Amino acid sequence: MLRTAVTVTATGLALAVPLGSQALAAINPTVLKSLHLDSATRKRVQAYDKYRTREATQRDRADQALSFARKQLGKPYRWGAVGPKRYDCSGLAMTAWRKAGVKIPRVTYAQYRKVKRKVRLKDLKPGDLIFFRGRSHVGLYVGHGRFLHAPHTGAKVRIDKLGGRRKGQFAGAVRPGAPAYKEWSPSVKELLEKIDRMSSQKRADLKPPDNRRTPDIPQLEHSIPKKSDKLPANTPDRAPTNSTARPPGGDASPDGSRPEPRPRYEPERAWPDSPGPEPRSSATDTEPADEVTAPDHESED
Repeated sequence: MLRTAVTVTATGLALAVPLGSQALAAINPTVLKSLHLDSATRKRVQAYDKYRTREATQRDRADQALSFARKQLGKPYRWGAVGPKRYDCSGLAMTAWRKAGVKIPRVTYAQYRKVKRKVRLKDLKPGDLIFFRGRSHVGLYVGHGRFLHAPHTGAKVRIDKLGGRRKGQFAGAVRPGAPAYKEWSPSVKELLEKIDRMSSQKRADLKPPDNRRTPDIPQLEHSIPKKSDKLPANTPDRAPTNSTARPPGGDASPDGSRPEPRPRYEPERAWPDSPGPEPRSSATDTEPADEVTAPDHESED
């Protein structure tokens, strides 16, 4: 039996869809009513929505049928066998599709006759049943120009290429589980796409906020600048790198030697009786600094 999951739409309607398929939500009645469509147009939109839902469900079932058929590769052919250890061509096709939830007849001729959707050779899709030699032989199309089948007595279930000889034997193809093909007007398709967008927006507006997330997102650790141990050269906390600068307080230079005191000029006194500035001496100096006179000034003996 095909497993199903329940999807709840914005209107509260429970819609059962096959697991693994792309669930199409039912048309929102509120959105449909807001468009004020006439009765005929509304029926066409609803009919097309049902049609495309069956198409999506069929693609999912085709994947399931192919998945089962691939697991039978290498098992021997036996006329009239339907598994699980042996198969003939139509027995393998019937069992694979029944495992996917679609009932089809036992023999090839009935399979082609009973399945509604007929398919041309150029329109084959994975999972389609492809018939050869007057529909006396059948296989499952797997895509890329290949098909899976149980060939004949003495052979095993395998995948063969759909080459020129096989194409010459082509006797038709069907798509189990799909509705009979029908053309739909572009206006109906566009209208249903519009309804989908409006319904999606309405469901998003009705969705409760996610309490697991907070609006304030903390700053990422790698985006926070790390405090560097080295200060930039132009910061006031960094000592000047000029080698001629005197360390404050008479401290020794980095190489351990004590720098010589800087000579200073004594300015000329503007008034004879005004005392000049006292010469500054370092408390750590052991010898007085040499007196240096200003230019063009003779020292007294």
